[in-house]
Parts: sequence; structure tokens; C-alpha cells
Amino acid sequence: MKEERTDPSFLEQAPRTVLQQGAAVSGKLVFDMPVKIDGRFKGEVKAGALLVLGPNAEVAARISAGELRIEGNLTGTVRVDGWIEILPGGRFQGEIEGGKLKIHAGGAFEGKADVKAP
Repeated sequence: MKEERTDPSFLEQAPRTVLQQGAAVSGKLVFDMPVKIDGRFKGEVKAGALLVLGPNAEVAARISAGELRIEGNLTGTVRVDGWIEILPGGRFQGEIEGGKLKIHAGGAFEGKADVKAP
């Protein structure tokens, strides 16, 4: 039986950084492992596991992920199966559809959220 996580800040596996600070890319990214974007990205992201948008991230995208952690800036549409977490300094503008949403003090959300009941 799989144990359900209750703490969205817990990382089971450190994400691999695919876009570092100072880098800029547009297009479509697809991953099945935990990934961190800490640069500028515009387009679409499909992540089968955790997607972390680092503190330097400037992202405008349509995102589908297992879980999402926002530490930087994101504008777009998001669909997440598990946790969507906006950390202090994280900013999100757009639409969210997900399982669970946590906005930490110092995080900001502007838009529409459709969060499913457990």
C-alpha cells in the first residue's frame, strides 16, 4: 500500500536542473524524472514527476506535472496530479487544476484554481 505524503515540502529525490540561471529556451520539454528549471522558458512542459521552478525561473507555459513547486515566476496554465506548492518568493498568475494546493507566506497566486477534494 502506498503511503500518502502529507508534507508537500518533502523531496524524495533531488531534481535534476535542466535550465540554469541565465539560460533561455522556448519549445516543449518532456521528462519522467524530477526536474528543476531555474532560467527563462516559454512553451509547454510535461513532467511525469516533480517539476521545480527555481527562484530565478521566469516561465510562461502550459504545464502538466506529477507535482509542482514554484519558487520563481510562472504565468500560464497548470495541471498537476499531486501537490502544487508556491513557496516564499514564488509568484503564479493563471489557472491551476490540481490535487492539493499550498501557498506559503510570501508566495503569491493570482487567477483561478480548481483543487480536487481528497
